[in-house]
Amino acid sequence: MSNGINRTQFFLPLLLIGLFWMLSACAPLANKKVSQCGGMLNYREMLSQMSVDELEQELILLRSRLNLAGTSCDQLRLAMLLGEPKFRLENDAEVEQLLKNILANEETLAIQDMQVSRLLADEVQWRKKVRNDQQALEIQLQQERAASLKISEQLTDAQLKLKQLKNIDRNIDAREQEISTPSTDKIPHEPK
Repeated sequence: MSNGINRTQFFLPLLLIGLFWMLSACAPLANKKVSQCGGMLNYREMLSQMSVDELEQELILLRSRLNLAGTSCDQLRLAMLLGEPKFRLENDAEVEQLLKNILANEETLAIQDMQVSRLLADEVQWRKKVRNDQQALEIQLQQERAASLKISEQLTDAQLKLKQLKNIDRNIDAREQEISTPSTDKIPHEPK
């Protein structure tokens, strides 16, 4: 029996070491699954319910926190805030830069927070594409308006020339008429 106890005493510590090793290997994965930033989707929902004044106060608070400690979570919150539709003041360039910084340091955020960052980055790219498409359509519309104006001017010019040609044609017809049928006023009258 002492042999059985010795084996248990020998393998139990190895088993415990192996178990602790496996748990420690899984710990970073478990930490990566939970949001480090404290529920970014809830934060976004909260932003959507804020007034513009409240959003401006939040902006001041976030910028001061970023100047002091500047965590990736604060950068992500600022990117969300700047991308808020009722508060967006052409902030996409800054949002894009914040998200590039966040995505470049993937190891600083949990998987869920990185997914939110990628979602925001996709949203910014979509807005950029829509804005570029809109600008292209506006340029095309301006070009079509300019072409339409030019055609309208050419049509007006052609109509004026046509009117002048009609007047010339009437004058020619009137002269031909005079030549073919002489006026009785020009024929000398015989005295009676």
